[in-house]
Amino acid sequence: MIVAALIIATVLAAEPESSVDFDSQILPLLTKVGCNAGACHGAAAGRGGFHLSLFGSDAQADYASIVTYAEGRRVNHIDASKSLVLVKPLGGLDHGGDAVLQEGSSATALLRRWLEQGAQRASRRQLTELRVVPNEMTTKSPSDSIELKAIARFSDGEEADVTEWTQFRAEDSASVEILDQPTRARSLLPGKHRITARFWFRIVSVSILLPYETRSGVVSQVASDGNRVDQAIDKQLSELNLLPAAVIDDASFLRRLHLDLTGRLPKLDSAEIQRLIGAEINREQKIDKLLDSEDFSAYWALRLARWLKMRGSPEEPQATRAYSDWILESLQKRRPFNQVARELLTAIGDSHVVGAANFSRTMSDARQHAELVSSVMMGTRIQCANCHNHPFAQWTQNDYHGLAAIFAPFDRGRAVSFKKDRAVTNPLTGESAVPRIPGVRNLDNTEPALGAFTDWLLEKDNPYFAKAIVNRLWDAMMGRGLVSGVDDFRETNPPSHSQLLDELANDFVAHDYDLRRTIGLIANSNAYARQTDLTSRSIALAPWYGIATSKTLLPEVHLDAIEDVLSFNDRAASQDRQRKVSWLDPSQTSPDLEALGRCSRTEACQTQGSSQGLSQKLHAMNGDLLNQRISDQNGRLHNYLNTGMTSRAIMEDFYARALSRQPEPIRLSHWMAQLEGLSREGQTRWLEDFVWAILSSQNFATNR
Repeated sequence: MIVAALIIATVLAAEPESSVDFDSQILPLLTKVGCNAGACHGAAAGRGGFHLSLFGSDAQADYASIVTYAEGRRVNHIDASKSLVLVKPLGGLDHGGDAVLQEGSSATALLRRWLEQGAQRASRRQLTELRVVPNEMTTKSPSDSIELKAIARFSDGEEADVTEWTQFRAEDSASVEILDQPTRARSLLPGKHRITARFWFRIVSVSILLPYETRSGVVSQVASDGNRVDQAIDKQLSELNLLPAAVIDDASFLRRLHLDLTGRLPKLDSAEIQRLIGAEINREQKIDKLLDSEDFSAYWALRLARWLKMRGSPEEPQATRAYSDWILESLQKRRPFNQVARELLTAIGDSHVVGAANFSRTMSDARQHAELVSSVMMGTRIQCANCHNHPFAQWTQNDYHGLAAIFAPFDRGRAVSFKKDRAVTNPLTGESAVPRIPGVRNLDNTEPALGAFTDWLLEKDNPYFAKAIVNRLWDAMMGRGLVSGVDDFRETNPPSHSQLLDELANDFVAHDYDLRRTIGLIANSNAYARQTDLTSRSIALAPWYGIATSKTLLPEVHLDAIEDVLSFNDRAASQDRQRKVSWLDPSQTSPDLEALGRCSRTEACQTQGSSQGLSQKLHAMNGDLLNQRISDQNGRLHNYLNTGMTSRAIMEDFYARALSRQPEPIRLSHWMAQLEGLSREGQTRWLEDFVWAILSSQNFATNR
């Protein structure tokens, strides 16, 4: 009796085996071993008749697919060890995939325990947060490694170490090695590298930094009075132990500044270049003057038109003109950019009169409309969530179709109007999509969906709008966004300088969404004014703005620059009203712009410069675009020849006008030697070739 009582007491005191939660334990297991990846059963159509949501984003559907579908044969309730969902990943039956589980592993034990418990779905809790500790790491040598831990927080308040069920992957496997048991990271190469950690459907990014070897030297800089841009850039360079490039001279700076702020070359001849040598211009004053100019408004209207994917219709030139005028006027009147965005989102009326109403006509349907808005004003590629939840961001299909539902009521005819009875279908439900602020909440019938979304987007603390716009400005000025890919904000594509992006965005909001102020902050920095560097050193410096990125000119700017260099006196002045940067409509015919790779706006048009194919490049180099203008008897070159200007002076003048610098003495001597002994006609042909070579050079076609 005593023995029996002890046995009963022991059994009663034993802690019961905890039940396995399908959502927060089995789905992360399937994600860890890759069963629900895009290359396996997480593909849009599944694999082998078995479909799982991508990375376990839809727990209810996954449970049904495992337990209910296929007549329930994937789960054996009598003998759990014979369940197909266990046998196939163990390699016991051929299923067209690899064996991703091993006998004796904790993953196999967990899955078997869930099956033995009856394969239930209690759905006790939801994943609310994932973080990795540490999230920023610095090592001193390639032999050092740092242990990583993944911590998950659930809706019931519990935090758990989920490192075992988390996938850690290096963005560049040649630079970072991930070690198991325990999970550790080791930087193989100098630099700052990214590691992604995925637990279930959540993914976060962490960094590991290995400084470069010591570099000595002194770099000349222009005083920036504590410019916040330089503070952030220099701090990162210091952590990497990198020495930045020197700043460019004043003449080169003026060329870069004029092209980036006004889209045209500075009016510098050889005498003015000579006067700049040894002098010091007030760069801040020059920046302010250009920001206040009409040329700034004209050029940045073109950039804004490209952002908005503006494209005209030959059948409705009045609409195109109204839209172009509205964009230009918005810049001329310095409208706060949140006001510009609000007008674009909500404008209705006759599109031949109400310029902003043409934004809603840019795309043909609600889904494309949503994609354009998310790209331009949120910096996100939400279109990935059209067919399935976004694999590398938080966006779900409900987010995508819910945002499209907000724009479904637009009637995109000449008279843009709002018709409340229009909707889009959510393929998940087969019913009309519920209007939704993506990532936030569904909208009910008691509030106007477009107004609610617009108010949310333009709130001062909105996490997307200000950062997206500031990042586009940085991309335009620096050649690459702080977030690389101006519409690719996501956890797995973090900013190169996250604190700087936050500070610029906060400053943008605090100063009434003023584009000019943010552009001025960037232009006044040493980071903007640095030299370009085409040596191997640039590989290390470029990602951190230790050197300047050479940007190819927009085709419209390129053509204007050719005209400014080759045209003479009053002829050039009379063409100011015809500057190609004022041609916001890409449907306006121009063979020269096509040869220079003008964007049709059917694509995103977000890359710097042109998109020339081989045939376009050949035409630009050898066709009438240059040759006809150079040989024009009323052009600058032949005017100089007719007035008796010396060949040396001609070469110096064209060099100054096109490149904002003097030719190197050794090159000038070489060219003068080539001219010796040539007839007058031969010298003319040689000088035409000389001008052609300058205008065909990569230096001329960029903002260097």
